[in-house]
Amino acid sequence: MRELTLKEIEQVSGGGTIGDWAADGGALGSIAGTLATNTLRGAARGGLGGALVGASFGGGQVIGTALYDWLS
Repeated sequence: MRELTLKEIEQVSGGGTIGDWAADGGALGSIAGTLATNTLRGAARGGLGGALVGASFGGGQVIGTALYDWLS
């Protein structure tokens, strides 16, 4: 059995970037929505907004990293 190369490690470990950012944003958004409104509706709306912002940030990170790798 051989050791993985750096490129192989990056491919395996970087697969869930968008989902990770969306999950973190959703968690923080639901906490912020609950604290702001003291309702479950506020928690749901905050979680949805946080997940959308997190997913867009994660997508930008993936595209930016790929562009940087391609240009360098």
